[in-house]
Amino acid sequence: MVYVAKVIREFNRNNPGTTVACCGFQYKQYPANMAFFRAFGLKHGREPNCTDGNDRFVPFTILRMKTIVDEASSEWKAEQEIIETRSAQLARILAQDETSDLVDALTFSIREVMRNVFEHSKSRSIEYCAQYWPTYHRVEIAIADSGIGLMESLKGNPYIQVQCDADAIQQALMPAVSSKNYEGIRVDRNDPWHNSGFGLYMINRLCRLGGSFIICSGYHGIKLNDHGKTHMELKHYCKGTVVRMVLNTSKLASLSHMLTQFREEGYIIARQIKGVGMYEASAASQMLSRDFKQNA
Repeated sequence: MVYVAKVIREFNRNNPGTTVACCGFQYKQYPANMAFFRAFGLKHGREPNCTDGNDRFVPFTILRMKTIVDEASSEWKAEQEIIETRSAQLARILAQDETSDLVDALTFSIREVMRNVFEHSKSRSIEYCAQYWPTYHRVEIAIADSGIGLMESLKGNPYIQVQCDADAIQQALMPAVSSKNYEGIRVDRNDPWHNSGFGLYMINRLCRLGGSFIICSGYHGIKLNDHGKTHMELKHYCKGTVVRMVLNTSKLASLSHMLTQFREEGYIIARQIKGVGMYEASAASQMLSRDFKQNA
């Protein structure tokens, strides 16, 4: 719903002389409650940013970057701390718990994607919604931005070769790859929020434990699950980046233990790739393939 609303909204913006007609929406109660229709301009159902949903879902919400900056300034905190707080609030709403492995995993996953948007995308806002189905041991979270996209962002790293959107997505999924952390650039290692380039790698590893991870940017998308990797050629341009995370709650154990394991495996795999000093599309694809084989 986040993705479709985004595409329709951008189509309307780029084609002001075209009228988009909708039918059958009166009978679709779930998307109406999730504020899907209002998100792309149809006056039906809930408004975005409503907080009176049930205990297990977060309706379509728009979080503006200026709100994050203003809150951080008024509370004398780093912007990432505000993102951490909001991510934890969302996690507790979905999990209906204050502390648990699920809350930890959700907080981490939501925070890392939102941090990527805030630190790299140059987008003015973050859009998201989420649903938890306890009976099916499944949590689904979608997060989108309308920023510069992965290809343009990664061009800021001189060690990364990016020729197309597929290259950029594969690079972004590699461990220790970032547009703001590379040899020759000054990084404050004492800053707890310094960018290590492990966020998307860690999240997709979590999602692949019986769930799935989809990321789209530009004209391309990639889906990862425990069966492998699927490339998707989009028939339209996706401005910015959209991420869909599905976590299998029955597979989540201690988050700190899992993340430590994922990070160590990521370092090993990255070091094994020839020419890792210059990240290329072939190296990224090779890394992902080795990653799947190692964890089969």
